[in-house]
Amino acid sequence: MVRIRTVWVALLATCAVGVGSCQSATPPPVGLRVLLRLAPDAAASSVPAATPVAIERSVSASAGVPVRYLAASGSQWHAVLLQCDPDACEAALARLTADTTRFSGVQRDELRRP
Repeated sequence: MVRIRTVWVALLATCAVGVGSCQSATPPPVGLRVLLRLAPDAAASSVPAATPVAIERSVSASAGVPVRYLAASGSQWHAVLLQCDPDACEAALARLTADTTRFSGVQRDELRRP
């Protein structure tokens, strides 16, 4: 009975190590991390709905690339990840910066990498 338990423990430990190595082999997300500030809605004179899903949709529509919402940074700034290769990300960042109707501020997040 003790021998069977030892075999099971060894098997479980081997599986745990295998799963851990697979997780660490996952490549980091490719893209550009950006901080943006939502522009006040001109009609309502307030900040538009700032749910993560709404922000992802708005940023993606403006940037023309897939976007993943990362976190709020204060009450008005939000961190997002533009999911694209470096050349496409530069163009997407330019489109975001030009969209002053939706965003009053757009900048690279220089403190963190994707």
